[in-house]
Amino acid sequence: MPIAKKAGPTDNRGRGRRRGQSHGDLKEEAILARAWDLLAFKSVATITIEELAAGAGISRSTFYFYFDSREAVIRALAEQVADRLIDSVTVPVERGERTPEGMTRSMVGAYMNRWRKEGPVLRAMAPLYETDPEHRAFWDKITGRIADTFAATIETLRDRDHALPGPPSAHDLAVALMAMLWRSGYELSLSPPSKATDERVIDTLTAVCLRAIYGGVPTQLAPGH
Repeated sequence: MPIAKKAGPTDNRGRGRRRGQSHGDLKEEAILARAWDLLAFKSVATITIEELAAGAGISRSTFYFYFDSREAVIRALAEQVADRLIDSVTVPVERGERTPEGMTRSMVGAYMNRWRKEGPVLRAMAPLYETDPEHRAFWDKITGRIADTFAATIETLRDRDHALPGPPSAHDLAVALMAMLWRSGYELSLSPPSKATDERVIDTLTAVCLRAIYGGVPTQLAPGH
């Protein structure tokens, strides 16, 4: 997993497109759809501009009117999945789950569900992170936002004596747990769809998170959480 860092102010969305994104542009959407399909059975390194262009019914030269590289296409897909990945961490908290186990399991389940649905794109983030500085800056911001959100929740729980005190710091604990979730999601996305497997993985990860944050499985949070 790309190491989660504190979120920075720079927003790299849209970089790599030859012009501003138009939601009504069918050719651009066709390029992205073709890339999504190809990632299901090919690595980023083996996807060609010709394949992306052909999938949209355009020439290689016309492709560059929409994107300046193959990596820019994958980064555009990453933009689409990033908000949903962040929501998988924040929405269960915002819904106000009343028990630690309920809140944690809801978050873990939502995160794993994103990997089931968008695994090919998420897996493509790893090689691009190592080779594309622009993508690295973009993905650092995404992982930073997730880690910061998770850390803030842990810090609040500690302040109210619901969770184990540090060390480690809330942020370091959040980064470690997110690394575990990332790797587990990566492997889950490579396995055949299975409700039983998904439930087992979610149960295991929920138990690990509860023990790391709370020291066990408390049944209820005190009023005011």
